[in-house]
Amino acid sequence: MRPERVRLLWLLVLTAVPAAAVAAVLYAVNVTSAFGLAPQASAISPYGAFFDLRWVLVYHNSWAMFAGLLLGAIVLRGLFSAVLVALAWPAERPCPSFRRLAGRNLTFAAVVVVILSPWTALAVVASDVSLAYFQFLELVPVIVLAPLLQRGGIVPDWWRGLPSAATVGWSLLNFVTLAAGAALVWSVPDRLTVPAAAVTGMVNGLLWQRKVRATVLQQRVRWSRVPATPLVVALLVSSLLLVEYVEDLGARGAGQSLQPIDALPQFGDVDHPVIFLGGYNSAHHGDPSESQPPVVRFSYRGTDNHGKPVFYSPVDTHQSLSTSAQLLATQVEQLHSRSGKPVSLVGQSEGALIVRYYLDRYPHPAVDAVVLESPILQAGRAYYPPPHARSGWGIATGWQLRGMFKLMEATSEAPDTPDSPFIRSLLDDAPFYRNRLLCPVPGVRMIALLPTVDAITIPAEINAQIPVIQMAGFHGHLIDRPAGLRHLADHLTGKPPSNLLRWEYSALQRVAGAWQAPALPLALNPAWHAADQPDAALRREPCRT
Repeated sequence: MRPERVRLLWLLVLTAVPAAAVAAVLYAVNVTSAFGLAPQASAISPYGAFFDLRWVLVYHNSWAMFAGLLLGAIVLRGLFSAVLVALAWPAERPCPSFRRLAGRNLTFAAVVVVILSPWTALAVVASDVSLAYFQFLELVPVIVLAPLLQRGGIVPDWWRGLPSAATVGWSLLNFVTLAAGAALVWSVPDRLTVPAAAVTGMVNGLLWQRKVRATVLQQRVRWSRVPATPLVVALLVSSLLLVEYVEDLGARGAGQSLQPIDALPQFGDVDHPVIFLGGYNSAHHGDPSESQPPVVRFSYRGTDNHGKPVFYSPVDTHQSLSTSAQLLATQVEQLHSRSGKPVSLVGQSEGALIVRYYLDRYPHPAVDAVVLESPILQAGRAYYPPPHARSGWGIATGWQLRGMFKLMEATSEAPDTPDSPFIRSLLDDAPFYRNRLLCPVPGVRMIALLPTVDAITIPAEINAQIPVIQMAGFHGHLIDRPAGLRHLADHLTGKPPSNLLRWEYSALQRVAGAWQAPALPLALNPAWHAADQPDAALRREPCRT
């Protein structure tokens, strides 16, 4: 057999084994939600490092463990990449010594960890709040950086100049194959999970060969004196300053988006009061006396002396979910006493979490129907301890996020922090939000309206045991349109619900599984006190009665 074919065979074997091994371990411990990550174990740069860093940020519980895992990931990734580069080196050019390739790849692995660190931290945020907004903030920079990082570890001065068209093409193709591989590994029967992962790993091997060949045989690097990669990295990091600004614009939009709910009576004869709970960073600045049945605003600041909701600002929505649920309990009781009729609840985004927490923790005999609009599904899949803690799962990740959000809040009117009472309540009550959000509540008719776009943030299988209606649209804006209000009115007026979750929702979940952060098991984190509970973020689990 020709030497080139022998090296290609070894390349395919060495890229198949890590992907298969990761899938085998996940299968053995029954963590099916992370199957989509397995193909990235041997992916080309920077996707392989992106795989490593997400596991490190979630699975460390001390500073020493974080340092050890991070150093180990850099060394193993650097040496592994050096071997793959050597095997993929084209015969037309003399291959550098392995010592030189190892030095290049170890240095490159360390640099890539630094470059990808902010976006990997945002992957953890996305796994905690399950918002497509953060998933895009995480993924778009990685896709932009990938072609610029393809030459790293192969040639010196890889950070200068622009990538060739071939390099860009192989990078984008690997993104597609990794997404398709994630769907394949998750979708096949259990007995084929490991072989499917091995096949996707072999595809990585072919892409390693093609990208190394394209890099080594590239005739000329355009703009060879321009430090293109550092400039693009600086530009992307600077874009983080716009995150809070965009959120503020969204908050102002959310305040305006409360108005369509007032059109609810036009879509059905709703003859009992409805409390509408706006989402995170929403606001209501109207006259409290204008809020009359059938639609009444929930106020994150409570009610006045006459039981009417007072207006509130976006920062009021940052309080803990338990505080908001207490205010909701009071408002429901007051409204039911005044009207003498059952009360329905419509919760949007954070409002849906408040409604579900209220139904679980408070008596609710007055509540007859509930609509969860854009609920935050599988929230709290990762963890980091409070600032005063000296150890805990994700401790380094928490401090990294604090630094990033401190930088971002310079442009915000209502700054967020990773330790706001709202975020901490999501993290602290993760067992409830991971297991019970879409479970039925005795005596209450419930449905959930799910935006299609949010499917990219949730592990496959949402495990819904209440009717769910999928709608094309963005998070928190489903009832801005007549179709959403029609579903809302039909449910509140007692029409039988239909389960309208279409195939593309599950398909998006499976494809996007490649880019999510892995979930931390409930039993592993003592802060959750949930060692005996099921864990729907790891595998499909039925609702417990």
